[in-house]
Amino acid sequence: MPSKRRAEAPITHRTRRVPRNTLSRDAIVEAALALLDERGFDAVTMPSVAERLGVGTMSLYRHVADKDDLIDAVAARVLGGVAVPEGDADDWEGRVVGYLRALRAATIAHPALSRILAERGLTVGPVFEQLEGVHAVLRAAGFSDEGAVRTFYALLTYVFGFVVWELPRVHLQPAAAYTAAWNEALDHLDPADYPNLHDLRRQLTTTASSEQFEYGLHHLVRSLKAPG
Repeated sequence: MPSKRRAEAPITHRTRRVPRNTLSRDAIVEAALALLDERGFDAVTMPSVAERLGVGTMSLYRHVADKDDLIDAVAARVLGGVAVPEGDADDWEGRVVGYLRALRAATIAHPALSRILAERGLTVGPVFEQLEGVHAVLRAAGFSDEGAVRTFYALLTYVFGFVVWELPRVHLQPAAAYTAAWNEALDHLDPADYPNLHDLRRQLTTTASSEQFEYGLHHLVRSLKAPG
């Protein structure tokens, strides 16, 4: 028989201890963001961030006020990488929709961001800058004051609703698992009782795809035409 090998210790991800007197707000925010990406929102506590950095918990409070301040800073870090695309002042489809696509990409890259944005009233700089930009574009395109706000939030809530739908199905697990789950469920349904579901099997397995996202976004944009 082949000899048994001793089980290897699991690989853990640890940040090396921060050198003395070099701890900074940026380093704390980066550590918190890494925890969010690896373990989710609930894993981020002041002690867990301190442990990751190899410092005492109380040392964090010299740079961040509390967990709320830290989470806001993390959101600001991620959202700071999202921008309203350059273009004509009134190109609302290219610039506003382009911004929303970039926002979706950021939430897919950092899944906990969708929960932060959904549950918290963020008052961080990038949010106000982006809202100022998109509403300026919509008003320049001829939308009324109410129309600009209603149009943007109709699109924003669609994007975040879709992100909440797609994340657990095709991003937090292999996309093939979602297809397999559909196929397994349909295999247990009698085609005589569920003929439409069986006929639509191929299409149903794509309902959390980028194609589905773009389909919905396209038709929503078409229904929100600018005046004139």
